[in-house]
Amino acid sequence: MKILKIITDFILQLNWIKRILYLFLTVIFIFLLSVSVSPLHKMNEYEYLVTSDSLFLSKFDSVLSHPELSSFMKENTKVGALVKLASNDSIQLSVNLKDSSVCLNIKGVKIHESKIRQFESDKLLKKMPVIQYVKLFSEPVGVVSQFATIVKEPVVVRQAPKDTAEAALTAWKPDTLVQNPAFLLLELDYGIRIIFEQDASESSRENWVKHRFYGRIWSEKSIKALGRFFTLKKQEYYPTIKISLPVDELRAIYRALPANAQVALSF
Repeated sequence: MKILKIITDFILQLNWIKRILYLFLTVIFIFLLSVSVSPLHKMNEYEYLVTSDSLFLSKFDSVLSHPELSSFMKENTKVGALVKLASNDSIQLSVNLKDSSVCLNIKGVKIHESKIRQFESDKLLKKMPVIQYVKLFSEPVGVVSQFATIVKEPVVVRQAPKDTAEAALTAWKPDTLVQNPAFLLLELDYGIRIIFEQDASESSRENWVKHRFYGRIWSEKSIKALGRFFTLKKQEYYPTIKISLPVDELRAIYRALPANAQVALSF
């Protein structure tokens, strides 16, 4: 009570400009504090997914959570997810950080494989208990939304030739399709995000597109965070995996993915 009285007296001695400034700084501090604890909310959310599923818990032997069995359980989980992914008729994606590969599959057959040049995985995912890992990734994870700087279906519009002579000339013209810099965001179930980016950005245009891509992600995230703060809702946290691929490989993968894509994720 004594400390509260001291603080109250201090505020009353300030002029109205300083009072507004202190109020503004207090709001910012509370906002940043709410954002900083959002990973804890996400951890609790994943824990609840496990504890609320009595059927899953009854089938999961607690012995399997032993650290020495971690690699085996994750490998078994990966295989199970790939088997379930094979039941889908469309092209689907598998991401394996352990062997640094990103693959396109259809009906269980690998039709394309790209080697990851570099990746960063979220600490929350790295430290995830085995039981949560099995619960979340024993089945393919659905893609909620996609955002990319790449043209999904490249189309080149050309004027029909007037005669055979003009047709012969246009036949030798190079493909004028502009290949945009490649950056892709996949938002998955459970609030997980995978960001794919080309492994090199050398030109000023590529760097500009990269900054605009990440700027959009940051601005949308900030707007959502402010909205949740002022409506007194818990902040969302998005565990993120960032993957670098050769630019042509990334374009091919994105263009092959259907709108309702699923991902078999293992790490």
